Amino acid sequence: VDKEGIINPKAFYNYLSAWATNDALAYGASQGNLKPQPQRWIHSPEDVHLEIKKSSPLIYTQLPFYLSGLSDTDSIKNLIMSVRDLCLKYEAKGLPNFPSGIPFLFWEQY
Repeated sequence: VDKEGIINPKAFYNYLSAWATNDALAYGASQGNLKPQPQRWIHSPEDVHLEIKKSSPLIYTQLPFYLSGLSDTDSIKNLIMSVRDLCLKYEAKGLPNFPSGIPFLFWEQY
């Protein structure tokens, strides 16, 4: 991961294969909805080359985020503005995205 939080693009789909198959608790806990499904890769202690096949490029990804400590309209508005700024940053880099959920629906007028 670089200083901007970007995973090495050349290795991303290899990492995705390993994460989705070998770190089942983290992948399962993420409740991620990834299309197409990541490539299966099972680590074997005898595999000294660690050749991890790349997953296919993602065409759809849905990942939930859990929010806490939002007790008033100002804190929710700050969250919404921060998330929208982050979305715009990555949209400008060619990654279309759209936040959804109660804060974005209920407080949309802000």
